Amino acid sequence: MTQEKMRKLITAIAVAATTLFVLLLAVLIYQWITIGVLNAREERLEEENAQLQQIIDEKKMDAEFYESVIGKEWLAIQNGFVLPEGE
Repeated sequence: MTQEKMRKLITAIAVAATTLFVLLLAVLIYQWITIGVLNAREERLEEENAQLQQIIDEKKMDAEFYESVIGKEWLAIQNGFVLPEGE
């Protein structure tokens, strides 16, 4: 093998290695960005889930109140079906 062929071979190997390194680095950066976006989405969904769970708990308490006798009387008074005591 001549010196010219050897230099071309080494240059080709260096270019291939550099290209492979850049490609792998680009894939790695893409994966980091994707992981960051998914983590942010997961945190946002967990916060939304906690808020919705709190609303559900509040509505359950409201439902229990309106299903009770006092709640039904309060609704009847508020909607004008029954006059409050003393009127």
